[in-house]
Amino acid sequence: MISKSPSFQLLCLVLLMSFIVSATHAQGDLNKLNRAKEFYKNGQYEIAYNLLYSDSDLRISNADAQLLLALTKYHLNELEEAERRLKKLVNNPKRSFRETLLYLGRIYHAKHEFQEASKYYKSYLKLLPADHPHRGFTTDAIRRCANGLQIQYQEGLAFVENLGEAVNSKYDEFGPVLSPNFSNRLYFSSARPGSTGGRRADDGQPDDILGKYRYDMFSAVSISGKWKSTKPLHYFLNTSQNEVALGFNATGKVLYYYRGSALDNGAIYVDTFREGRQQLVTEPLFGPVDPVAGISAPHFADNNRVIFASRRAGGYGGYDLYQVTMVNGEWSIAQNLGPSVNTPYDEVSPFLAKDGKTLYFSSNNREYSLGGMDVFKTVYNPNRRAWSKPFNLGLPINSAGDDSHFRLAKDGYTAYFSSNRKDSFGKRDLYIAYFYDFLSETQLR
Repeated sequence: MISKSPSFQLLCLVLLMSFIVSATHAQGDLNKLNRAKEFYKNGQYEIAYNLLYSDSDLRISNADAQLLLALTKYHLNELEEAERRLKKLVNNPKRSFRETLLYLGRIYHAKHEFQEASKYYKSYLKLLPADHPHRGFTTDAIRRCANGLQIQYQEGLAFVENLGEAVNSKYDEFGPVLSPNFSNRLYFSSARPGSTGGRRADDGQPDDILGKYRYDMFSAVSISGKWKSTKPLHYFLNTSQNEVALGFNATGKVLYYYRGSALDNGAIYVDTFREGRQQLVTEPLFGPVDPVAGISAPHFADNNRVIFASRRAGGYGGYDLYQVTMVNGEWSIAQNLGPSVNTPYDEVSPFLAKDGKTLYFSSNNREYSLGGMDVFKTVYNPNRRAWSKPFNLGLPINSAGDDSHFRLAKDGYTAYFSSNRKDSFGKRDLYIAYFYDFLSETQLR
């Protein structure tokens, strides 16, 4: 029997402890990476990035962490940093990530470098199996880049600028609604810190870690051309659920808004201010639109006409635009706006101009869109009883992102819309378009 010296036994103990420490550290790295993935999945990109970046081993040596760091930068709208990190991974000899090609395509697409974006999209497409779910998205993106190459030479209709930090945040702002009575007042919806509902999980329970902020309604005032004084609407209107402003009646005394546990599970309400009693009164709208039935963002064109998007059966695919009118005190059956407007893709966020025949809406139809959702314009011809072929408003109103909720102002020169383009402060921001020419559709006909 061979005896072991004390020094040999000590060496074995040190090696064993080193193995245990390494294994524990590796397990800790894996747990941290999985936690970061969970935050990323829930859209909390900044937390995911900080969690990964704080661990030098993950940041320097783990290829999966390096990819996730790059993707968080993309979603945080830091395109230059995302591009730098992704290009380091493209030729990584230890691990090949085909997703780097997809996101490099998306970065160049966001910068409106359509030819370069198309090159990366095509390289990514070549690596995908025939049944891969991303093939459709990538093929559509290539077609949209081709559209962008043509649209970029179209003369711009307006100058566009972000409404600024007084209105927008690094969170989500969308759905501008103009006050009928005050030209310097704007209403919108946002999910941000301080929301009445706080952070909630999908089941509606409070969750301060992985939960998402509920949407509240806000107002903003422009003073001397600068937007400021942003504040939430009355606590009687903003609740623990999601609230989204939809529009006003012609007098501006009635606000239509949505309330629900989710953006597709709720009801439309009417808010009025009853003079004499000096109190807010809110109650469900008993009318032609029901959000639970797959209806999205109805536009109350006037007291007798509502245009809305719906996924109901019998359409052309995706969301289609429909309208209902009040006839002899009763709402008509919903009428599809037809194949000139609707397509197998999504048509959403309608807005009917004051003339009653010029319609703006957003669509992600790959045959005409340069990004995701683009804003289009169509005009109704009463003689033909048909809508004209939709016209893409082009750059800079549209972008490689989703541009929607377009609303014209009374002055005939300005419009407001939402966009998640990559120069925004966060997810979606509110933008203003200053048109070079007067828009006659803002006048009654």
